[in-house]
Amino acid sequence: MWNKKNLFRLGLAAMLLLLPACGDKGEAKPEKKEAGKAEGHKDRVVLSPEATKNAGIKVITLKAESLPETIRATAGIVHNQDRLLHVTLRIRGRVVEVYVTVGSEVKGGSSMALLDSTELGEAKADYLKAKTLLDLARANVEREKRLYEQKIAAQKDLQVAQAEERRAEAEVNALHEKLRLYGLSETEITKTDSSPSRYAVVSPGPGVVVEKEITKGEVIEQGKKVFTVSDLSTVWVLLNIYEKDLAQVKKGASVKIQTESYPGEIFAGKVAYVGDVLDPQNRTAPLRVEVPNPSRRLKPGMFATAEVVTGGASAKGIVIPSSAIQKIEGKPAAFVRQSDGSFARKELQLGKEMSGKVEVKSGLTEGEQVVTEGSFTLKSELLKETLAED
Repeated sequence: MWNKKNLFRLGLAAMLLLLPACGDKGEAKPEKKEAGKAEGHKDRVVLSPEATKNAGIKVITLKAESLPETIRATAGIVHNQDRLLHVTLRIRGRVVEVYVTVGSEVKGGSSMALLDSTELGEAKADYLKAKTLLDLARANVEREKRLYEQKIAAQKDLQVAQAEERRAEAEVNALHEKLRLYGLSETEITKTDSSPSRYAVVSPGPGVVVEKEITKGEVIEQGKKVFTVSDLSTVWVLLNIYEKDLAQVKKGASVKIQTESYPGEIFAGKVAYVGDVLDPQNRTAPLRVEVPNPSRRLKPGMFATAEVVTGGASAKGIVIPSSAIQKIEGKPAAFVRQSDGSFARKELQLGKEMSGKVEVKSGLTEGEQVVTEGSFTLKSELLKETLAED
């Protein structure tokens, strides 16, 4: 029989058995505390010395540098107009052959096409005929000289022969000049061949064929442009400078060019011309920059960003290599090595770009050790830890 005393003892024992479970339940809170601690390290990456070495991580100690004063503007790349050559026909003719096409590289004097011209054939025939008559006139002068010296011919006959020689010479010279104006070389003018009506269209200088407006078999009129050749070893970069900045820009100033096609790469040029007339609507003056382009990577028609170095007073600031910057969660950031060997992410506010380097307006301070190589590995590790915590 269970009496009240026994029931009390049984209830007390049950309570004692439940106490450890309640204790365990009460100690579950530290796990949440641990989770909070891990979350507090989401902007930090810890690597072993071996992993750091394998990742190729390198750091530099930051120090303030002089930042040159610059003017930044959008720009466009065009042909160097001083080296853009238009090839036009000097005489009407039918196209027999075309030797080049768009993209062909040519040298000065390279044959680009072969034409046949009735007008040229007639002009060359007249020239050769005039040369023959000149030879006869000269021979007649020599004969009249001998007769005059022998008292056989009168001086008047010699003078008539000499006058005829001068007339024949004038005719030959006029026809020679006509053929030269048609574009024939001295060799082509004097050459006697079976096709006097044919002539080659040649390039006036070195470059690349960028336009072709000629087709085999067509008849082309005198004065029509048939090719355009551009020497792309240099290009022009055109931009506009506001009136307020004109006093800072001088001819010969250094300019750094960047394009979307080659991110992070700088092309250097010099200011070749500062416009003398302002645009009345936007109050800007044109600026022309000549940029060497030996590998022809810069293409006319490209858009670019130009940074003109004005030579004004330089300010001090923090500058880091572009390779140190990673985009994390859509924001620029860099990794800084801490005293315990870990790497902390620092969000950055960036300024101007300068030859593979970037100004940091906020986020880093002088003396910190920023990662310049291997930062992508740290970014990957950071993102893995963030995903694991989520």
